Amino acid sequence: MNAALDYLTNFDPSNWLEVSLRGIFAYLFVVLVAIVIWVARDAVARSKSLLFQVFSILLVITLNLPGLLIYLIVRPQKTLVDKYHETLEQRVLAESEETCPKCDRLLPLNFQFCPSCGEEARRPCKKCHKLVSKSWSVCPYCGAKKSTQKKVETVSAKA
Repeated sequence: MNAALDYLTNFDPSNWLEVSLRGIFAYLFVVLVAIVIWVARDAVARSKSLLFQVFSILLVITLNLPGLLIYLIVRPQKTLVDKYHETLEQRVLAESEETCPKCDRLLPLNFQFCPSCGEEARRPCKKCHKLVSKSWSVCPYCGAKKSTQKKVETVSAKA
């Protein structure tokens, strides 16, 4: 240990080969530390598993560049933030579509009939005339209840 410290601290600056070798080793050491820090941050961003995070860091510390290549192969494809945004996007898409009551295909909310089977998925509200799902008991646009809609039908039919 003392010999290594003596070698690092006591050198002849006039020997250009020794100075350049020390510079190259210092550069490689900084690159290795930067790679270990990057792998640590990337592993934390991609997995909640402490075992995976520690294994990834130790892999890069012990194997250097081959360890980095192995890590790049086995790491999860998406970060935790990407997965979270993907689930949010799926929820939003699921809320903007409804399934057909007959064939279970996804229908946009502005479709009255299913283009696949022809089943009526929504009916226009009798009060505001906007499309309302057949399973809803209240119109979300004007607040009219189904029983009110039926009364409006019968009153207008009698008149």
